[in-house]
Amino acid sequence: CYTEAMKAYLINLGRSPERLAAADAALRTAGVAYERVEGVDGRALDAQALRAAANRVRFRLIYGAWPSAGTVGCALSHQAVYRRMLAKDVPLALVFEDDIAIPDPEAFRRTVEAIAQDNDPAVPTAWRLEHRPTDPPMAGEGFWPAKPGVCGACAYAVNLAGARLLARVNRAPIVALADDWPRFGRLGLRALTVWPAPCRESGADSTIGKAARPRPPWRVALWRLIRALGRAIDALLIPLTGR
Repeated sequence: CYTEAMKAYLINLGRSPERLAAADAALRTAGVAYERVEGVDGRALDAQALRAAANRVRFRLIYGAWPSAGTVGCALSHQAVYRRMLAKDVPLALVFEDDIAIPDPEAFRRTVEAIAQDNDPAVPTAWRLEHRPTDPPMAGEGFWPAKPGVCGACAYAVNLAGARLLARVNRAPIVALADDWPRFGRLGLRALTVWPAPCRESGADSTIGKAARPRPPWRVALWRLIRALGRAIDALLIPLTGR
């Protein structure tokens, strides 16, 4: 990596060697040496293991839907990264999923260097490095607080304090999506979005779940109402549960 203090992890399922090859090429082109982390294949877990891995009621309160096998596997995979960081006291790390694309390696390098300068080891922090077409534009270059509804864990940096917080608030049984940065922000994480983002998803088909089907407007409205009520209840539970 660009600094001795910044390690990189790449999450990849064993059944996806072609995605590993593509991600390896992207990271090598950007000059990133990484450690591969075997992803948790949620679809390979039996029903009992899935129930044990997620707090289904709490998850439904937050998102208005039951956690899918892919969602559970994704969250557990990122938890595996945090455990590695904690086991070796890694002060600052880059975390990638295997659909990573880095269009401009030089801009990526500058961003990584800026993150190393911005890092305060005492403040739990994550810097989201990707851009999605639905992401709102920021007011200018720099690090901005993650806005409500912004998600994505294809590429981000996290310091040791941030990994320690994330390992605690979304430990198994998971209660949240791996990339719910605004919610983690409410739990004490300094959750930031880098703008302009140096990374994006490659566009490869998902290996953990199917694309959501369009819903009729009345179902969308009902779902939003249910989710709003559920999140209000979740907010009351946070002080009691600590996550």
